[in-house]
Amino acid sequence: MRHRMARTFAAAGLATLALVAAPASQAASPTSEWRGWLTDRTDGLRDGAERAIILGGALLYQNRHTVAGLTLGCLAGGAVGATGAVAAGAATGGAALPATGPAAALGCALGAVAGGAMGRPLDQPME
Repeated sequence: MRHRMARTFAAAGLATLALVAAPASQAASPTSEWRGWLTDRTDGLRDGAERAIILGGALLYQNRHTVAGLTLGCLAGGAVGATGAVAAGAATGGAALPATGPAAALGCALGAVAGGAMGRPLDQPME
């Protein structure tokens, strides 16, 4: 595993060195064309990422109460589910402890549904 990673890093380093160390005297070399293409692609990716961040932020802002209700409901429901399963495990001498994970997941799901249902009217007051 260690040798594979070392070879991968060495190959990546050599490829980077080949791209960066192109001679400056050859303005029309294939390397400079490659760099131009790569720069165009990275500019397009950066513009797309900025657009996605702005649109995602606007969507999150419009639904902030629903998202907060989902998150807090999941946390509270998971805690209640896990606590109930641990209490049942203590009462049964540990026999019910394997149910802790599913109980926490079920509590999270139910809490998220309830929290989202409470937060949704705050995001859509005119409906």
